[in-house]
Amino acid sequence: MLIVIGDEAKQGAFGAYRDGHEIYERAASTDKELLEIDGASHYDLYDRPNGAGQALKAVIPFFADKL
Repeated sequence: MLIVIGDEAKQGAFGAYRDGHEIYERAASTDKELLEIDGASHYDLYDRPNGAGQALKAVIPFFADKL
């Protein structure tokens, strides 16, 4: 399991940050990773280089290894 969140709570997205941590803690899997992107909000993860680009640097190898 890979959970990617931004570390900034902007534009009403604080729930995404909090929920990402809660999902990670509750997940039964021992094969899990929580990635916080510095300086990114939830919305930055969709289409901004700082968020999406950094997320893809983790997501692509994760999928290559797990799928």
